[in-house]
Amino acid sequence: MGKIQKKAKELPKYQDEKGREFFFDNAKFILILLVVLAHSIAPMKTEHDSAKAIWTLINSFHMSCFIFMTGYFAKSFIKKDGQINVQRLFTYLMYYLFAQGGIMLFKFFILGDKDTALTVLVPMPALWYLMCMVIWYSLLPFVVKFKPVAVIVCALILGLLIGYDTKAGGLLSVCRAVNHFPFFMLGYYFKKEWIFKYRNKWTQIISVLFIAGYFAFAYFNYNHIATRILECSYNYYSAKLKHFTAFPVMWVNRLIFYVNAVLLCASFLMLVPRTKTFFTKFGARTLQVYIIHRLIYFMETEYDWFKLPFFDTFGVPKMLLIAASVTFILSLKPFEYPFKLIAMIKIDRFLKTETKVSTKKA
Repeated sequence: MGKIQKKAKELPKYQDEKGREFFFDNAKFILILLVVLAHSIAPMKTEHDSAKAIWTLINSFHMSCFIFMTGYFAKSFIKKDGQINVQRLFTYLMYYLFAQGGIMLFKFFILGDKDTALTVLVPMPALWYLMCMVIWYSLLPFVVKFKPVAVIVCALILGLLIGYDTKAGGLLSVCRAVNHFPFFMLGYYFKKEWIFKYRNKWTQIISVLFIAGYFAFAYFNYNHIATRILECSYNYYSAKLKHFTAFPVMWVNRLIFYVNAVLLCASFLMLVPRTKTFFTKFGARTLQVYIIHRLIYFMETEYDWFKLPFFDTFGVPKMLLIAASVTFILSLKPFEYPFKLIAMIKIDRFLKTETKVSTKKA
């Protein structure tokens, strides 16, 4: 008994016995909660000014920060010997294909949407993130051959220019893949020590003030914000720009989004608890929440009886409570089993015998 207690005391207070960082799991859980909340209150924007401001604040950084951390954990995708983790790429592709098929069947048979498109190349709502992950992981072995500064600058320029392309849209989620690529690469080159180096009482106070100030700005100036820019799926011509509408300066709208997203992400990470919390363990199961909660959202937008009770004075607080409940429930282990089964599908089964040797360790 004494040995067990001694071993527990020796464990770092910022990680578990496997070396998993509490900080990142905490951040991921809070972000997935924000994802669920943003989708939940979206239909309420027409009725509540507070819902408009909350939605704007969340969409200004939540997916950018999620993708930033995706890039951070992508470091292990490329091994020391230069080989890539083919199995990981294949697993995300399988997640996408199963989720795409599942949501199409759900909309067609459960919701009775006979107009549901049968497609693999155009991701269903929310599944763009999985498609983008496949694209980013595929590009990673090539882009890391260049200097980090060159990669970030080029990714930023492409993100600013893609808005001028009226053909870039839902197909393979190209628009979102390009717009969010700078955050993925920033995460890839990021070192966790950087944020903890500057994390103190004063930077946390500044972070709170900045987030509060941004919320206040969104609350009083919602009609002056081009919210479609925040979604990163529209070109400049269909984004209903409020400012910088002339052709030569349309890209400034995207640049403003980038600046705000980086500052909000940094502020958010400054405030995320670094030690273990009651929700830390759920941070390892965010993907299942991200995909499954979308089915509930489809029902919310399909049936008026589901959303009308929230169009009152206390609609937003009630939806906050429901979003938190949904996030916790979908984070439970039973909802993880389908994803574990999909992850058990090994790419080796589909490869020629002579190429299996090079991918077994992937």
